[in-house]
Amino acid sequence: MESVLRHVDATLGRALTRARTRSAGVLRKQISGLQSGLKKLSGGLEQLEAKPPAASPKRGDRPATASKPARARKPKKAA
Repeated sequence: MESVLRHVDATLGRALTRARTRSAGVLRKQISGLQSGLKKLSGGLEQLEAKPPAASPKRGDRPATASKPARARKPKKAA
């Protein structure tokens, strides 16, 4: 989680430093993209906090089967 926020912060910092050379429209698009990503992230976190993770379905026990006999090996050829 912290790494995602650090990445967003770094991206926003780069966008603001580039804003001096680019137009305001490009900057607005980058910031709105970052905001939508943060909204998506916060929505996912809210879902995780609201609903506890369900127990993972465990595989049912298999009935024990008789083991197969080992395959007979081929005899080595005499040199």
